[in-house]
Amino acid sequence: MIIKECKILFLSIGLVISSMLFYSCTNNYEEILEGIDYENYPEQSAENIEIIRTDSGKIRVKIFAPVLERYSNDENPYNEFVKGIKVVTYTNYPISSSSLTCEYARQDVAKELWEARDNVVAVNADGDTIKTEQMFWDLKTKMIYSDKYVNIRSGNEIIHGSGFTAQQDFSNWKITNGKGIIYLDE
Repeated sequence: MIIKECKILFLSIGLVISSMLFYSCTNNYEEILEGIDYENYPEQSAENIEIIRTDSGKIRVKIFAPVLERYSNDENPYNEFVKGIKVVTYTNYPISSSSLTCEYARQDVAKELWEARDNVVAVNADGDTIKTEQMFWDLKTKMIYSDKYVNIRSGNEIIHGSGFTAQQDFSNWKITNGKGIIYLDE
């Protein structure tokens, strides 16, 4: 008899607590949603992504990233690669013509402009290596450039400067305020 009364008592206490919790919760979802700032959150997010860009059925660019966040609600939609990115370009797949790695990247979709930041390293087909802290890739002009300190290693030459411009495959580069060791053939 005592066990039966204890069961009824615990069941009654459980029902009272459950009903108190149920009625104390708000059903006004608009109030809850008003406090969220959607502009600071991505519309889409993906992990361990691989993007392939083709032209006439041929692979031209592959992009690898641990995290991709898309912000398309903004007037100026953009994609952010908050944990870095690796971009490999091809003239004749699978032979790469250049590569770029960095710790952060941002793609301005409307302007067709990419920004790479933090430990940016770019290598062309000749093995020329460009190191800088910030670089831009303009898809409209097919040019890359920077106005930050740059270190370029080409063969056994090392050149430093305050910026550079080059074609998107890192060929025909020009350095601004260049200094370094340059070996000339006689």
